[in-house]
Amino acid sequence: MQLNSATTNWAFFAVQNGDEATSRGLELEVSGPLAEGLTYTLGYAYVDAELSADFLSVDPAITAALASDGTRLPGAPEHSANLTLNYTRALTGDMNWTARVDGYYQSSSENSISPSVRFAETLDGFQLWNLTTGVSTASWDVSLFAKNLFNEEGVTGIYKEEYMGTDPDQNYFGNGAKDVISLPRTIGLAATYRF
Repeated sequence: MQLNSATTNWAFFAVQNGDEATSRGLELEVSGPLAEGLTYTLGYAYVDAELSADFLSVDPAITAALASDGTRLPGAPEHSANLTLNYTRALTGDMNWTARVDGYYQSSSENSISPSVRFAETLDGFQLWNLTTGVSTASWDVSLFAKNLFNEEGVTGIYKEEYMGTDPDQNYFGNGAKDVISLPRTIGLAATYRF
């Protein structure tokens, strides 16, 4: 597998091949009707993703492992779940109205395989909710949607200040630290015409 790492000199970002990792888990999904026109889908996943051998540097001068066997893999939450509720109702002729709400949750995850303070950080779990409503016929659809309804940041990765630096002695002014976040709240209108 490929893992984010850093060069020996100046700690530039690098991607390095690791030796071995193991990912085991369980995934469940159920779906069905709740009432006339109302359906649901409920899903859950458990993932145990970790190194199954020490992660070693390609620099022969570094003999200590960059991360040890059993270290949790970055970006892999242990628990995730999703829920969808979908309601459809006939309006007139071939026109239908649909309303849908869906949510996603993931537990905490690790930012990096490295234990270094410059990279390591446990990222909080988060949840995202979306809402859509619209009408459709055989030839067209119009829908109003809201993605990330509660404007959750949903951080999936970070470039920490300790890594990006603010030291003027290094000719670097400012702070390049940043979070990789989910799409912010987005509200829009979508239309489709089939011909």
